[in-house]
Amino acid sequence: MLDQDPHDGAARGGELKTVARALAVLESFTDDHPVWGVTELAQQLGLDKSQVHRILTTLTRHGFTAADPETRRYSLGLRLVELGRRAEWSPGLRTRLAVHVDELAAATGESAVVCVPDGFRYRTLVARDGQGPIRYNTEIGRSYPGHLGASGHAIFALFDASIAHDLLRAEGAEPGPEALAALTARHERARREGYAVSDGEFDPRVTTVAAPLVLGEQVFGSVGVLGPRGHMKEPADRLVAYVLATAGRIVDELRTTHDPAPSRLAPNRD
Repeated sequence: MLDQDPHDGAARGGELKTVARALAVLESFTDDHPVWGVTELAQQLGLDKSQVHRILTTLTRHGFTAADPETRRYSLGLRLVELGRRAEWSPGLRTRLAVHVDELAAATGESAVVCVPDGFRYRTLVARDGQGPIRYNTEIGRSYPGHLGASGHAIFALFDASIAHDLLRAEGAEPGPEALAALTARHERARREGYAVSDGEFDPRVTTVAAPLVLGEQVFGSVGVLGPRGHMKEPADRLVAYVLATAGRIVDELRTTHDPAPSRLAPNRD
């Protein structure tokens, strides 16, 4: 339980000032500024140094931040990874997403999925199988290499330019110039068009259309449809329209309960 400043009452609408300050501290850790010292963070937030020190001490005690004993600077803690995974698998989030995934599958007649980044890979968070005798089945929790498939391109195209190299290298070998150029081009096209299409890239039997789910500047994941090559029930342009419309609805849904940090997600580069 977070320590409460005895002088802190409710701010507005029942909001506790101490909790709001602790959240502001956590949200200050971004891709551009992953490590903070107490003094500079206090200056950044316009708070008293002693307040920030107490907040960081408490957060560190509970694993939400970590302190370097030599530099006395702080970074985010592993407890947040655990909570993030719980949030992804929470019934509330998955139920809200499932409504839109079900609608997409019904509208297109194809399997529909929401995928989320997982290091240099991505995995299925919500899935609904398509209808009919010819369809492609996917499973919740399945992991895919980040450099393959429309869902991966839709997600990682919005990361830093160096991500193409990292995605290829994560598969166990230093990428050659041709592979790197090809993946970089795929990402550039996905950024330009706002969606990605893959045809037999991960599985030679499957075509996929996917669009990113972006909250502020944070990539939550992607939504897409996938089906057997040559047997998709709708033409590509109509599938793209369905996917983009669904992506918009999901983002609107997530915004009602999710206040994104002011930076994009970044894979663990360890």
